[in-house]
Amino acid sequence: MLTQLVVKDFALIDEVKIEFHDRFNVLTGETGAGKSIIIDAVSLLLGARASSSDVRYGSSKAIVEGVFSLEDNHPVEALLAEFGEEVDEDRLLVLYREISESGKSTCRLNGKIVTLANFRAVGQQLVNIYGQHDFQAISRREQHLNLLDSLGNSDFKQLQAQVKMAFNEYEQSFKYWQELQQKAAEGNERQEFLQFKVQELNDLNLAAGEDEQLERELELLDNYEKIVSTSDKVYHYLYGDQRSVYVLLTASLDKLQAITEYDKGLAEIAEGLNNMIYQAEDYGLSLTKYRDKMDFDSEKKERMNERKYELDKLKRKYHLSIEEIIEQRDKWQAELDLYENMEQQLEEAELKCQKLQQQFQAVAVKLSTERKKLAQQFGKELVEQLADLAMTRTEFEVAFEEKAAAADGIDQVEFMLSANPGQPLKPLSQIASGGEMSRIMLAFKTVLAQYEEIDTMIFDEIDTGIGGNIVVNVAEKLAKVSQFSQVICVTHAPQIAALANQHFLIQKQVENEQTKTNILPLDGEAEIKELARMLGGEEDFQLQHARELKKKAHS
Repeated sequence: MLTQLVVKDFALIDEVKIEFHDRFNVLTGETGAGKSIIIDAVSLLLGARASSSDVRYGSSKAIVEGVFSLEDNHPVEALLAEFGEEVDEDRLLVLYREISESGKSTCRLNGKIVTLANFRAVGQQLVNIYGQHDFQAISRREQHLNLLDSLGNSDFKQLQAQVKMAFNEYEQSFKYWQELQQKAAEGNERQEFLQFKVQELNDLNLAAGEDEQLERELELLDNYEKIVSTSDKVYHYLYGDQRSVYVLLTASLDKLQAITEYDKGLAEIAEGLNNMIYQAEDYGLSLTKYRDKMDFDSEKKERMNERKYELDKLKRKYHLSIEEIIEQRDKWQAELDLYENMEQQLEEAELKCQKLQQQFQAVAVKLSTERKKLAQQFGKELVEQLADLAMTRTEFEVAFEEKAAAADGIDQVEFMLSANPGQPLKPLSQIASGGEMSRIMLAFKTVLAQYEEIDTMIFDEIDTGIGGNIVVNVAEKLAKVSQFSQVICVTHAPQIAALANQHFLIQKQVENEQTKTNILPLDGEAEIKELARMLGGEEDFQLQHARELKKKAHS
């Protein structure tokens, strides 16, 4: 639940700190005092879009911080673990949002910067805000299946996962079958094209790296005379001449060995010279073998040039390297193999597709059966909630239609309601009365909250369009909801405000030519005065009425 909210330099708020009660909280004040600003601030903690206009005039940034107290094994902990975050030992989670005057937003969870997407995912598991636009959202037919499914238990969720997996397998199989059918429809023309291409490349007998090897060998042949001449000269320098390195080193060694008896330290030098003699001889003989091996074959060079021209032409044709052309040939060959076995492939693909479709249909029908059970339970609970809100003759039904196979099954559902006896069931989107909308929405939220495990519910002017004794029913329903979920309610109705465990007054004031919104916690006589104002003034009879409301609330 939301235990503390800190708002600084946001809209008309300079700085406020609100300590919420764990049950029923109300926010009241004159029209235009800024009650909606608090809702907007909490919306930022749920990942709502921020803009530079949120920053209070004259300030560089706006800050909204919410401190949440979590029960053990709260569902949000699994989500936090995915992000590498966790709840501290005090079971507190701090959501922090900062908006700069440029509109840039920074999000933090327990002091660590996170992405807006992760921040939003966490916030939406902690708080549920209901405003007037939410009835339009919940009345849309495309939302109804998800709302109904949210009531399901773990076994139901597991069945949903099975349906999704079965559909994905069937869909992939069906697409593959379609691809095969498309290939078959292309007929002989494609097959002939593939045969021609594969044969053309096979005839060339391509080898990876062949073009590079040809270039190296041709470069040797182009420089044959220079290579032979130079290697012959080096051979004579090293070994094959009377003044070669070999001869000079041998003579040097003979002379040095004659004096090593006088200084044993010269023996190491002599050994080094001896090694050099062996190396000179070895390199000289190697050059002889290399020179003898070199053979200039003009016909071979011509054949190599022709092959190089052929490969270069092929690379220009396909705009690919030799290795990439070989890879493309193998792909064409695989496709050609598929054509040659097309009838068998089509038959196998069709049988597999039919089998997977049957498997999907089986689990989808099972899911549909469980959905209808959920729908009956949901309808029963919703009608009970509406009866508590003075809509005792209301009828509700979840209408089912079969739709094309999809990842969520075969069901299309729509919520149908009749608020008055003798009237047919109609889609929620056709409910016209604002008061009925508010009560239906409250009933929905009351039922859903027991399944969604949302700790905090915020109602923005739930009393819109409601008057008389009905608003008392709404007030009592909100108080009951607060027994299992924290409730924060913006209201103009004194009957609702009187039942609050914590009452906050929103005031707009002008200080030093600056307009500010302040929030004051009320108790005792201050709360009585605010209830009297909501009743129409602060005359004695209004004050007395306010005291009676509060007394009745306590009872």
